[in-house]
Amino acid sequence: MTPKNTLWALLALMFACGMSDALYAASHVHMPVWWMLLSAFLLSFLPYYWYRLDSEARLYRRPRWMSTAVVALAPIGIPLYLLRSRPQGGRLGSLARMSGFLLMMFGASLAGVVAFFLMPG
Repeated sequence: MTPKNTLWALLALMFACGMSDALYAASHVHMPVWWMLLSAFLLSFLPYYWYRLDSEARLYRRPRWMSTAVVALAPIGIPLYLLRSRPQGGRLGSLARMSGFLLMMFGASLAGVVAFFLMPG
């Protein structure tokens, strides 16, 4: 899997999370524990997997503390990784692309909610 495919998988997961949130909210039923655990695991694993693939492609040596930060505190760990792994002129651009991707994740989740309510039946 490439880093780009990992990001596509993360967007698909956000879409599925949006649909499942809408489904369980509309039916007034609690979300199953297995789905909460699976989605939480994937929301931690996929960013780490992207980080691993991206750092290997850039031949960046991953410090243990940064790997921990990417898993435990992704909103802080991933921007730190981008700042440390990119060349001097590309750091701001990488943070801007990351911000755009965060908006795409929010949009995918919102699209999942909208798609659920537009489905017939």
